Amino acid sequence: MEESDLYKGREHSGIKHYLLESYLELLFMIIGLHEKRICYIDCFSGPWQAADQNLSGTSIALSLDVMRRCRKSLRDRGKDVEFRALYIEKGVHTYKKLDAYLKGHRLEGITTDSRNGEFHDLRDDILRWCGNEDFAFFFIDPKGWKNAIEISTLKPLIQRPRSEYMINFMYEWH
Repeated sequence: MEESDLYKGREHSGIKHYLLESYLELLFMIIGLHEKRICYIDCFSGPWQAADQNLSGTSIALSLDVMRRCRKSLRDRGKDVEFRALYIEKGVHTYKKLDAYLKGHRLEGITTDSRNGEFHDLRDDILRWCGNEDFAFFFIDPKGWKNAIEISTLKPLIQRPRSEYMINFMYEWH
């Protein structure tokens, strides 16, 4: 499937994924030169509107591909970086799809995990999962903002040391 077809009717997702991919690749390559392990947390992962069984056009497939490419490039530079990825999804049906995908797509040097539930209810579990030692990147891309990007929800995450965040806030959701 061509990329132009991948985001037909959801061009906003194409732009968001382009920004995410570009940023992650640079970030992981820079951080990977100095770290042994990097954590990636997708707080609203879906998958929604996946183009196929490979979850093309989702942040899940995109992030795993970036981690795979960066891990290889870093290894070529003599750096053996381990990636850990945590995907959060509240919907039962979409979570089952996510979990099956992760179980069927194991990549060397990339450990994946998932949680089913509301992001704001899972904050403490998320913080335990990533600990305080490793660098962590949080991708926060909710449908709506209530209980998602409010200060009280984000405060524990923002207080975590050695972290970066990409927060997508859409004014309207159709």
